[in-house]
Amino acid sequence: MIGLIKSILSVLISAWWCGFALVCLMISPSSARYTLTTLAKKRWSIPMLKWIVGMPMEVDIDPSARELLESGQGAVLVANHSSFLDINVAFATSPAPIVFLGKASLRKVPLLGGANARVGTVFVERGNKESALKAISALDAGLKKGRCVLVFPEGTRSEKGHVGVRQFKKGGFHLAANAGAAVIPVHFGGVGAWLPKGDFRITKAGVVKVKYGAPIYSTNVEELQDKSYDAVVALSKENQTGN
Repeated sequence: MIGLIKSILSVLISAWWCGFALVCLMISPSSARYTLTTLAKKRWSIPMLKWIVGMPMEVDIDPSARELLESGQGAVLVANHSSFLDINVAFATSPAPIVFLGKASLRKVPLLGGANARVGTVFVERGNKESALKAISALDAGLKKGRCVLVFPEGTRSEKGHVGVRQFKKGGFHLAANAGAAVIPVHFGGVGAWLPKGDFRITKAGVVKVKYGAPIYSTNVEELQDKSYDAVVALSKENQTGN
C-alpha cells in the first residue's frame, strides 16, 4: 500500500513539474538551461527521489569524467536502463545538464514535442539519413552549450530481475562518432529493484549505486560501441562487488 501511494505521489509531482517546465519553455524558449538544471534536477528529481521514493544513493564519478562534465563541453552519456526512475537518477546525479536521444515521432506531439525541442532533445528516425544528419547537427549544438545527451543503447528497459547489461544498439554511437563527441559510460546499479519494468508500485530496496566512468574517444562507430559496452559492464561489476 505504501509503495502504491509513493508511486501515485511520484506521478503527481512529475506531472506538476513537467507541466510547469512546459509553461516556462512556451513563455520563454531561452529558459532551457534553467529548466534542465533548476526544475528537472533541483526541484523535481532530487526532492522526489529523497523525500517521496526514499531512495538512498551513492555516486562515484571518475575524475576525468567530472572534469569534462564541469567544463561546459558536453558529452554523450551511455547507460543501462531498467526503470523509469533512471531518468530522475540521471538528472539528480549528473554535474551537467541532461537532454535525451528520442524518437522523431515525439517531436510531433503537441506542446510536449515543442518543449523537448527547446531544451535540446536530439530527435532521430531510424533508417532515415536526413533525420540522422539533423540529429548529428542537434547533438553538436547541444554539446557546444555544455549539455549532455543521455542514450540508453540497450533499446528498452531490462526485465524485472535482470542484472547484466544487454548488448548495445549502434544508433547513438553513430551520432557520437560523427559529432566527435566524448562518450561517458554510466551504470545505474539497483534502480530496477525500486520500480521494475511492468510494476507500478515503488518497492523499498537497497542503496542505488551510480558510477560514471572515464570518457571514451573514438570516431570509429564499432570501436566506440564495443569500448562503451565493456566499460558499462565493468562499472556494473564494480557496483555489484562494492568497489
